[in-house]
Amino acid sequence: MDSDKARDAPDTRVYAETLKPVEPDNGIEQTPPPFSLTDAELGRLLATVATEPVDVFAWVRYPAVSVNVQGRALAWTARAVYIEWDHRGTHRAWVWASAVQRGGLSG
Repeated sequence: MDSDKARDAPDTRVYAETLKPVEPDNGIEQTPPPFSLTDAELGRLLATVATEPVDVFAWVRYPAVSVNVQGRALAWTARAVYIEWDHRGTHRAWVWASAVQRGGLSG
């Protein structure tokens, strides 16, 4: 992310609970979706929406397993990050900030 561009761009802020989990439509293949933080866990906090997605590694929890995915941070609060990653389609979910590390796709 270009630091000068990020400094000059105004922050866009929305309530975190308005950014909902997204799962691809995989037809007849039924796989359980990953867990995303609940509205109560998000705590009615304002989230900063990235002017440009930030490449990250993040731990995502599914019902039977946790997976470390490469993806992009799209928004964040002080304690949670809204991430997007691709695996047979595009997924989006809220995870705890401590489950996210900068890096990822081009980092």
